[in-house]
Amino acid sequence: MMNGTNQYGMGVIVCRSNHQTPPFQEKSYYQQLTQEGIPLGIHVMVFCPMDVDWQTRSVNGWRYNPNTGQWSSDRYPLPSLIYDRCGYSDSRQYQMYKPYVMSLSNDPNIQFLGRPLGGKLPNHEMLVKNSSLLPYLPQTLRLTAFKDVRSFIEQHDSVLIKPNGGSHGRGVAAILPHSKGYVVRGRSPKNQPFQIRLHKETSLRNWINRFTKGVRYVIQPFLHLDTSDRRPFDLRILVQKDGLGQWATTGMAVRLGSIGSLTSNIHGGGKAERAIPFVHEHFPQQANQILATLQFLSKEVPLQIEREHGRLIELGLDTGIDRQGQVWLLEANSKPGRSVFLLTGEKEIRIQSVRRPILYARSLAQGLIGGSV
Repeated sequence: MMNGTNQYGMGVIVCRSNHQTPPFQEKSYYQQLTQEGIPLGIHVMVFCPMDVDWQTRSVNGWRYNPNTGQWSSDRYPLPSLIYDRCGYSDSRQYQMYKPYVMSLSNDPNIQFLGRPLGGKLPNHEMLVKNSSLLPYLPQTLRLTAFKDVRSFIEQHDSVLIKPNGGSHGRGVAAILPHSKGYVVRGRSPKNQPFQIRLHKETSLRNWINRFTKGVRYVIQPFLHLDTSDRRPFDLRILVQKDGLGQWATTGMAVRLGSIGSLTSNIHGGGKAERAIPFVHEHFPQQANQILATLQFLSKEVPLQIEREHGRLIELGLDTGIDRQGQVWLLEANSKPGRSVFLLTGEKEIRIQSVRRPILYARSLAQGLIGGSV
């Protein structure tokens, strides 16, 4: 540990996963956060927000020891810095955790590194307020009734429905009109691929009612975001605050799905490729313009969301490129993964992606950047 370095505690809040020890996902990321934090005076502790004892302002948390390679749990003072990495599997889990997370965020002695975003629809509504972003935003509406699907099919031919709060491609379905009815293909809520044929509109209505029951969905035009050999892809841009509280692009990577599949997500069996060579290979005539657009989005989207939403620490921007070379902003995620950069072999980007939250946390703790940044 560096002599003379002030010491700060940073708590990473997570959802409990009882079938493993320690009881949470993303262990390798938190191990790397710990290792990056120690020389900078940031001590990382991982805990579930339900485990806070407000009477003693303490929490049962987990720490990683790089010397032994082991995790251990103990009772620790409640840290003053919180990095929210709670990954909710569905809206029910979100509602269960919400009051515990709110208790932390409302405490005057605690600073969150960033406020997590809500679902796809509120994010879209923040972005459409910026006219410079409108050309890159697919029409997005809340799915309230079957008439929404019918209207979208009349306007756009094919449509896409997806959970407002979903991730990893789960529960996403494309509805494609066919000469004998409709083809519906996608991934189930358990992330299993499926394809069905429905011959009547009433059959489609009944299927949608079952598929979306109890879950808030959005509807969009179905964009053809695949390669010439029908492999779906998207391009993830990771933007993060640096140690000065300024936005910086950490890296870009392509997630490439299997032939004929609907989604490109790594969790759905996809693979990763380096972004710039991929764009030049698949869009040789438009590559420079596409890359300039991606650079514009990486600068403008974080600023726009912060203006509307409040402080963020990082964003994963999921973008698509259609067959005409048009860039689309598909999603902005305030709790992005970073394993894609390991899969592309870009280890320096992965290291940078871990170091930047630590540098930002240290500056926030030292008061070098304002609390509203």
